[in-house]
Amino acid sequence: MQIPKNINSYSAYDIAQLLHNKKISPIELVNYYYDKIESFSRPNPYTILSKERALIEAENSHNRLQENNPLSPFDGVPVAWKDLFDFENFTTVGGSMSLRDNTPAKKDATTVNLAKKAGLIQLGKTATVELALGGLGTNSHFITPENTIMHDIARVPGGSSSGSGVALSSSLCAASFGTDTGGSVRIPACWNRLIGLKTSIGRISLDGVLELASSYDTVGPLAKSVKDISILFSILSETAYFNFEKLNHKNIKLIFAKGMLIENCDNEVLDVIELTVNKLSKAGVSIIEKKITEIEEMHKLLLEHNGGTTIAEAYNKWNKIVDKNANLFDKNVLNRMLKGKNINKSSLKKIYGAEDYFSKELNNNYESYDAFIMPTIPILPPEIHKVENNEKVYDHYNALALRNTRIANSLKMCAITLPCPTDLPIGLMICMNKNNDEKLINLAESLNNIIKG
Repeated sequence: MQIPKNINSYSAYDIAQLLHNKKISPIELVNYYYDKIESFSRPNPYTILSKERALIEAENSHNRLQENNPLSPFDGVPVAWKDLFDFENFTTVGGSMSLRDNTPAKKDATTVNLAKKAGLIQLGKTATVELALGGLGTNSHFITPENTIMHDIARVPGGSSSGSGVALSSSLCAASFGTDTGGSVRIPACWNRLIGLKTSIGRISLDGVLELASSYDTVGPLAKSVKDISILFSILSETAYFNFEKLNHKNIKLIFAKGMLIENCDNEVLDVIELTVNKLSKAGVSIIEKKITEIEEMHKLLLEHNGGTTIAEAYNKWNKIVDKNANLFDKNVLNRMLKGKNINKSSLKKIYGAEDYFSKELNNNYESYDAFIMPTIPILPPEIHKVENNEKVYDHYNALALRNTRIANSLKMCAITLPCPTDLPIGLMICMNKNNDEKLINLAESLNNIIKG
């Protein structure tokens, strides 16, 4: 058995086919990934390698596959997890110096356990922005992996699931997992030319996952194909695997949301998004361009209250550690965390109320359309050295990185980012009302086939 030379281009599903057809062994594959991880020449996206565990899981998978008794379509597939997920006997550090001496977890997070039960192999845990509070992917005390697409200079990877994006894009795993509170799966997926799913709140368990803002935290996969996303979603949500329903392009109705979502876009981003939308339209997809009042009003309200509820909930969750160990914190994370301290209860009440109201209005006013589309991120990834040591510059780019993605979190939508037809790290985001995750994934498969075609 030999690892194919072009395996870096394979999706997790492609790799699973090789495994299940006994073309390669899970043990060989795990060793192959560890060789790549350990020889990786740029800042390594992994913070913890669970090598002993992975090799045991690989051996168990190998035995099952030899007996034609796989636990799932992805039995034997090696994956990586953001260091917010508990691994039994490992400390969940969450990119924070203040947590590095915590007691190791007594058991796996529910999601990690579900993956294990499906036969997935846990290679290790990946870098994150401290406590997951940031969209650029920097971490001054641990690791800032570098963007995998633009190599002219070291650029940010996107956050907060920075390591999960870089590990997968660098083919140091077959798929990866992150959390998304304001865009933290979709941003690194977009900026590393991957597919990333922000699931509906409550669809996937958060048990054993480090909390940032409980009203918005979600778990989601990053992958190289929509089929991968569908299988990983089914595994983590404990729902049946589903086959894609072929959609007639002429029956798909989308809204290209304009207004603030395309303001201050880099020219390259705007040009590529227009090209992508035109490609969908030429394939027969019905697309109207419209400024969406509910999105505009929600964005305006969040701006008025310094980003609002997310940073307030984050401070309320972590205030004891923040107040005690402020000197240990990444200063950009600390600055945002402390802004949450100053958001009063009346502001929070106003934002929560607006989110509920506008979420319902969106659903009622646009129920005849299948989804909203928009740029995932309005800008290309900035240079690391520009944002790491300048609070004003960091805040500017971080706000832009999160601007479009956080709307889906605030308005309780599920969302997915797809790579656009360019070599640049630019993504098209598709959003649907909550609890339509399967429908969203199915639509994404159809649209992705058009975009790639």
